[in-house]
Amino acid sequence: MASTPDILSKLNIGSGMNHSEIISSIVDAERIPALERIEKNQESTENKISAYGLLKNDIKDFREAVRSIKNSNAASHEGNSSDTTIATFKTTGSTGADNIDSSLVVSSLASSHTLVTGSYDNSGSTVGAGSLTIDFGTWSTTSSANDTFTANTESAVTVNTTSSTTLTQLRDSINNATDNAEATILYNGTGYVLVIKGKSGASNEVRVTPGAGSTSTLTNNFSYTASTKNLTQTVDGTDSSFSVDGISMTRPSNSIKDLFKGYTLELEKTSSSAVNISSSQNLTTINNLLDNFVEAYNSVYANITLMTNASFSSDESTGPLAGDSLARSIQRELRSFSTQSITGYENGPYSMSLLGIQTNRDGSIALNTNTLKNSFEANPKIVDAIFKDQLTSDNAEVEVTTIGSDTLPGSYAITKDSGNYNIDGVQMTANGTLYTSGSGNSNGMVVNIASSDVTSANIYFGHSLMRQIDESLTSFLAFNGDINNRISNLNNKLGDFRDQKTLLEERMDRLTERYSLQFASMEQSIAGMKETGNYLDQMLKEERD
Repeated sequence: MASTPDILSKLNIGSGMNHSEIISSIVDAERIPALERIEKNQESTENKISAYGLLKNDIKDFREAVRSIKNSNAASHEGNSSDTTIATFKTTGSTGADNIDSSLVVSSLASSHTLVTGSYDNSGSTVGAGSLTIDFGTWSTTSSANDTFTANTESAVTVNTTSSTTLTQLRDSINNATDNAEATILYNGTGYVLVIKGKSGASNEVRVTPGAGSTSTLTNNFSYTASTKNLTQTVDGTDSSFSVDGISMTRPSNSIKDLFKGYTLELEKTSSSAVNISSSQNLTTINNLLDNFVEAYNSVYANITLMTNASFSSDESTGPLAGDSLARSIQRELRSFSTQSITGYENGPYSMSLLGIQTNRDGSIALNTNTLKNSFEANPKIVDAIFKDQLTSDNAEVEVTTIGSDTLPGSYAITKDSGNYNIDGVQMTANGTLYTSGSGNSNGMVVNIASSDVTSANIYFGHSLMRQIDESLTSFLAFNGDINNRISNLNNKLGDFRDQKTLLEERMDRLTERYSLQFASMEQSIAGMKETGNYLDQMLKEERD
């Protein structure tokens, strides 16, 4: 619909100008540049949000690669067994023995003391009211016909029952009460039996004693004491028996972790002939893991480089995060990984660069395999600083029992002075054989010093580089982390831009209305002047006539 000034013009009583087009042109001259600025900023912000979304995914992929490397349990050496059906030999921690080559003969396997009840109609059958005390130790036969029981240091547990307690509920009560025994229900073909099994080893056998006042139903079915054995023993508790290089040994378990430091020997079955267990350098595995790290690192670094690129020629495109402070900060953090200092390891500190990780001019990294080989052969334990956390002592009588929330990774010297133990020169608080640090980087650390003859020791507490990188990447990805906060702020900006558009259109509407009123007033004035002119022309014409 034509505006009032245009109507007057068309009736030839106004100026004759197309005021709508004129007003539109005037308003657009102000509106279009302002709108373009808003839309340009809006597009830039949307591109930044998309870029940060892609960057989050890149960092997640990098973190997954780092975690896979960290969880590989890589060590400087790997364990080998000539017959894995007899025994397996694997690294499970920081290796101490580097040149293992031993013969193993397995004479017997450790077993768990096993007791079985009589048969019940179903698992919901009631067991009787009262209580059962279960304790742990060693059964032995005396010169008389009766067994004797010697308790070990594990705490006894008592489970209570009522007249409505079922076989299933008793099983659950035992399992909830202790980790030193396991109760299960089995169907033996005719009914249901409760099986109580202790931990493996001759000193972890089970005694079951009904409490005073227990019903005969409970007592007659669950007693296993020196005088009354209503439970049936199906398996005796025994230690494993084996020899290493002709030295006879026993252990309460078939999983032996204290034979060689950093290695676990798993006994699978007995053997009539010797099995060879050995260690070998793990260079190939370490090389492959570092290659995986380099590939994952370079992928995320290349993408963030494209995103932050500032063009300096017509041949280059500007990245959506060019000049973005957070993106630059993340990039700097990535670059620091190869040179990051790793403390808390013997003969450290270390860094990945010592293993041959080199930074190229473009910020990408590469693995120098010759440097890796030379560094590895000179000091294989450097691998631990890259892949494994460490908490150890160079004195067998000194053990860290607790790491406090304020304890920082590092190497700590334990010394004795006038009967008191100090850590890095600061006196520790004593409670029996336990000594607690109350200040400094070791604050909160608790150390058990088993013998007063100890005069010195060194504690090594290290967080591996892979752990540190994992934590750094996780902090970027946290719900309230830097990236999510930046995306949230950018989304808020998008809302501001939408508001700016709305305000701009409202202002342009008001401007159009003002110009329309002004032109309407002008046209009315012109129309009035024309009317006066026509009146005067008519009067002059009448006078001439």
